[in-house]
Amino acid sequence: MTPEARWQAELLELIAHPDQAADTTLGLHPAGLAVYRNNYRVGLIETLNMIYPVCGQIVGTEFMTGLAREYSKRHASHSGNLHRYGGSFGDFLQDFPPAQALPYLPDVARLEWAVHRSYYAIDQTPLAATALSGIHPDQFGQLRLRLSDSSLALSSPWPVVAIWQGHQPGQTLNVDLESGGEQALVSRHAGKVRVQAETAGMAALLLALQQGLLLEEAAGLALSAQHDFDLQAGLARLFADGLLSHYQL
Repeated sequence: MTPEARWQAELLELIAHPDQAADTTLGLHPAGLAVYRNNYRVGLIETLNMIYPVCGQIVGTEFMTGLAREYSKRHASHSGNLHRYGGSFGDFLQDFPPAQALPYLPDVARLEWAVHRSYYAIDQTPLAATALSGIHPDQFGQLRLRLSDSSLALSSPWPVVAIWQGHQPGQTLNVDLESGGEQALVSRHAGKVRVQAETAGMAALLLALQQGLLLEEAAGLALSAQHDFDLQAGLARLFADGLLSHYQL
C-alpha cells in the first residue's frame, strides 16, 4: 500500500468510527475531523431514509432519523457505493428495543431492502426453457435453478405486502395486522420493481430455489406447503416471467 493509500485508509477509519481520537500523525485537527464525521453520518442517514421510505412513513420522520442515526453508529459503510449500505437494517430493528413496539417493522424493512436490491441489480439474460432441452428427464430433479439477482422471495408472519402496497403513492392503507402472514416475490420487469403476494406453494418453491436446493427438493417443499399446488404451472411461470438466470447440474 502506498503512503497516500494508507493515509486515506486511516482517515476513512477515523471518520467511520467516531469513538477514535484524531491521530495527529495524519495532520488532522479535531474540529476538521468532526466536520468529516458529521458529513459522513448525514450521508448514511439520508441513504437509509431513501432505501426505507415505507418504514419512515410508519414511524414518522423524526423517529426514522433517530433509527438511522443509531444504525449508522453501529454499522459503518464498507463500500464506496452507498447503494450497498443498510442491508442489515431489518435485523437491527429486530433487536432494537425502541422499535419493538412495531413487531412487523423488521420484515417491512427486509421487504424494502429486497425492493432496493432488485432495482439496482445488474441486468441478466433470463434463462429460457429451451436451455433445458438437452437434459434427460431423469436428471430434472437434480437441477439447481438459480433466481436472477433482481428476483427475491421472502416470507413473513405479517401482511408485509399489503403494508408495503398501502404506503405506495396513490394507495389507501387498509391492513388488518391480524390477517396472517404473507409471502412475497420481488422482481424487476422493464426497469420497474414489482412486489407480489404469493401462494404458499409458489413461495416455498421460490424460497427453496433461492436457497440453492435441488429442484426435486424444492418441488417437494412446494407440494408440502400447498397440497393442491400446480407444480407444472409454477415451473412454467419461472421461465415465462424471466425469474431465472441460470442452472447447475
